[in-house]
Amino acid sequence: MLSASRCTGLFLLSCVTLVLASCQPSPNTDINMPQVPQDPLVVPAGFPKPPVPANNPVTPVKVALGRSLFYATQLSRDGQHSCASCHQLSASFSDFGNAVSKGVFNETGTRNAPALMNVAYDTNFFWDGRATTLEAQASKPILNPVELGSDSNTVIANLSNSAYYRELFADAFGDQTITMPRIAQALATFERTLISGSSAYDQFKLGDSSALSPAAQRGLQLFTSKNVNCVACHSGINFTDNAYHSTGLDFQYEDEGREDVTGSPNDNGKFRTPSLRNIALTSPYMHDGRFTTLQQVLDHYNEGGKHNSTQDTLIHALQLTQPQMDDLIAFLQSLTDRSFVTRQDFTDPQTIK
Repeated sequence: MLSASRCTGLFLLSCVTLVLASCQPSPNTDINMPQVPQDPLVVPAGFPKPPVPANNPVTPVKVALGRSLFYATQLSRDGQHSCASCHQLSASFSDFGNAVSKGVFNETGTRNAPALMNVAYDTNFFWDGRATTLEAQASKPILNPVELGSDSNTVIANLSNSAYYRELFADAFGDQTITMPRIAQALATFERTLISGSSAYDQFKLGDSSALSPAAQRGLQLFTSKNVNCVACHSGINFTDNAYHSTGLDFQYEDEGREDVTGSPNDNGKFRTPSLRNIALTSPYMHDGRFTTLQQVLDHYNEGGKHNSTQDTLIHALQLTQPQMDDLIAFLQSLTDRSFVTRQDFTDPQTIK
């Protein structure tokens, strides 16, 4: 029979052994896996839970994979570009300052890169609505010849050669098989977590009457007024009706917009209503980035458009004074959510890939 001191010693030795074993490196000691919150789908106060497809549930490991893929240059033909090249966190995942973006081998796009915040609530994607799910949207820039310009076989081979990605795919999907549908699902899952709802306007809506300046409050009244009626298109929690409108930008549209998808001349020059959240961070504006300031945008609407054949009847001369437009700009600036663009769990995980 062992003495009490001998038992105590063995017990302590066992504890130390267990602790040391738990600290031993995993088989992938050189891989720093990205970290995400346990519940990555953080919904702000006053927001509903966004819809999530049954065949692509949001899980922390899938978000981690999607986040890494979002910053992965392995998705591009030249190995130099990623989704984040045209969708930067600091610009609310838009391409701040660029009317249109530069893709692989300096190829130039034709439309402005839209901001990605709150896409979880959208029902259609791209300026012309050619995708109706985030999963369908996610792979199109990868395969677009002037964006990431790659092909399925190359992308799958690039990722399959990485132990880092093989492990992430195994965590997210149960095995190491890498396919384009899985890549799209992971990217869509990460994009669903990009929810913004902590602006001054949101605090005002939750009952903090001091959250909006007097100018912003006057701007809100104009925004929802019968004459200005911005809210007719920029509605709901995300300030979009998810519909398509010709806002009279041109007498004749060079870019046919929604007509490219439907083939109907009635859709010529119609583009999807963009969200106004974080609008102060996402310049330039419109589908082709023609306006660099909010003042220029309001000047266009104040003048009532070009009166082309498909121009929406909602577009008419507003006859606003400059002080009124200043108030509207103050309101639009109140939609800025600074906490969103500083979220560490949205940044490049900077891992060894």
